[in-house]
Amino acid sequence: AARLLAGADPPLGEQLCPSNLRGEELRDALRRHFVATGLVDLDPQEDAWVGFEAIKAFYRKHPRQERHACGIQVPENIRTALLEELRATRWPPVPDRTGMQSEEYLVLHRNKSNDGFGVLMALCESLLQWADPLFSFNRVAVTKDFQGSPHTDSSDTTFQYLVSLGSFSEGGQLCMESEIASEIMVIDTHNKMVRADGRFAHWVRGHGGGDRFSLAYFCTNPACSMQQTMAHYSDFRPAREISSCIAGASGRV
Repeated sequence: AARLLAGADPPLGEQLCPSNLRGEELRDALRRHFVATGLVDLDPQEDAWVGFEAIKAFYRKHPRQERHACGIQVPENIRTALLEELRATRWPPVPDRTGMQSEEYLVLHRNKSNDGFGVLMALCESLLQWADPLFSFNRVAVTKDFQGSPHTDSSDTTFQYLVSLGSFSEGGQLCMESEIASEIMVIDTHNKMVRADGRFAHWVRGHGGGDRFSLAYFCTNPACSMQQTMAHYSDFRPAREISSCIAGASGRV
């Protein structure tokens, strides 16, 4: 597929019906949009194509509302070390996840050897120590120049942590369907950590001006299962910053 222009979204049809949706997940997506658009007379059990065409026609007349947000700035020493390692990485010859518009795609596994990527994994761990050392992720998706590719991460059992790094200067925002399907969260992740739920449909806007890398920390362990309630956690605060605030307050008592 052709690269997206900086700041551009993939086609509406791809946003509404990510290619990985099947069976009940597809019908759930239809139900969400039927409720959001008021097209309640349509039956999600019937032909899905007809349903999505009706939803597309509605959103062309009544575009989805955008809600803008941004993550929390990652300390410079952490992101600089990560970016240097990402630019020096020798990527696997075959992407670890297919069907995505990404120059490179690598999945690292926690508590496994990750042959050839030990330094990168250690740096990824240091970033999570700053953000949320108690988060029980078991994998990290690492990409280079990811764009578009609307999808859901249906194997996730809870929220993710995400950040993007690089010299890109335009676009590259994470776009995520909100809890209300007629709303889109547009989230600035550039050098910023975000807590969001990848089980909602999401994609990345086209970017320009330089390279773009991304890290997504996720968990597929059923023991960590958490209900899918919100797309973006606006109340996220890094653990390291919270502990510093507590220590500062204690010192003033």
